[in-house]
Amino acid sequence: MASYPRKFSASAGSISLAKERFRPARRRFAVRAAAALAFAGMLAGPFGAAHAENRSFTLTAARKRISIGAGMTYDAWTYDGVVPGPVLRVRQNDDVTIHLDNRTSEAHGIEIMAAQISPSHFSGDPTAAVDYSFKADVPGVFDYHCSAIPVLDHIASGMYGMMIVEPTKGWADGPAQELTLIQGEFYGRPNDKGFVAADHEAMLAANPNFIVFNGAVSRFGASNPIEIKTGKLVRVFFVNAGPNLISTFHISGVIFSTVYQSGNPADALHDIPSFTVAPGQGAVFEFTVNEPGDYRFSDSAGAHSYKGALGTIRASQ
Repeated sequence: MASYPRKFSASAGSISLAKERFRPARRRFAVRAAAALAFAGMLAGPFGAAHAENRSFTLTAARKRISIGAGMTYDAWTYDGVVPGPVLRVRQNDDVTIHLDNRTSEAHGIEIMAAQISPSHFSGDPTAAVDYSFKADVPGVFDYHCSAIPVLDHIASGMYGMMIVEPTKGWADGPAQELTLIQGEFYGRPNDKGFVAADHEAMLAANPNFIVFNGAVSRFGASNPIEIKTGKLVRVFFVNAGPNLISTFHISGVIFSTVYQSGNPADALHDIPSFTVAPGQGAVFEFTVNEPGDYRFSDSAGAHSYKGALGTIRASQ
C-alpha cells in the first residue's frame, strides 16, 4: 500500500497499539471455540438459557491520541479510550440499558442501531449524561456511533463500535471459531512526525486517506495474523462503520458457506465469494478452510485495500 510515506511503513515497533489493545490476535479478536473461550474482555462469554435478561453497559466519551498503525497517531474521539469502542453483546429479547458518561467539554451521544426507540434518546450535551433503555427485539450485528452534530466528524474521528444481538435459539450452524472485524476510515495526511490531523474537507468529499480494520493500518498484517484451525467453522461478526464508503468483504481462497445480511438468521445467503456492506450496516460471515496457510481478507475494492483495508487469517491444523 502506498497512501502514506515510506517513512511510516509498518514495523513491529509501529503497531504497539495492536499489541496492547488487540494483542495477540488470539486474545481479543482471535477465534475461539464458542463452547470454551471468550473474547478477552471485549465480548461476553457464551450465553446459557434463552430467557431474556437485563443487560447494562456504561461507556465513557473521551479524547485520546491513539496509534493508527504504521507509526502514525491521531487525536481521536473515543468510547472508553479505544477505536473501535468495546463490543457489546446481548441476546435477542434482552432488556438493554445504555449509559454514556461524557468526560469532555464537547457534545457526544451514542446511537445503537439495534434500538427501536425515538432518536431523541441518543444525543447528549457536555453537562448531561446519556441514558436510555430498549428491548433487543431483532437479532443481528449492529453499528453504534456518536449521534452528536456533526455526526460525520464524530464517526470519522473514531466514535463507533459493534453490538451483537445473539439469536434466541443460537446460530443455525452451531458453535464456531469467532472473530470481530470493524471497518473504519481516517481522513488526513501524516506530518513529518507521523501525526494525522483530521481533514473535514476530505470527510465531506468521502475521500479517506486510510481504511482500516479494528482501528489501525496493518492491524492484522502477516506479523500479527488472526489464527484459526482448519476443518472448523469460522464465524466473522462484521460491521462497516464508514462513515462514507461501501465495503465489499472478501477472503481470498474462501467461499462463504453462509452470509447473514445484517447478521439476521432470517436473511441468509449461501455459497458466495464476497458481500457488500453499506456504511452503518453489519453482516455475519461463516466459512471453513481445510488447508493450512495464510488467507488474506480485504475490502475487495482495489483502492480501498490499497489504503489499508486488508489483513491476514492464518489457518493451522
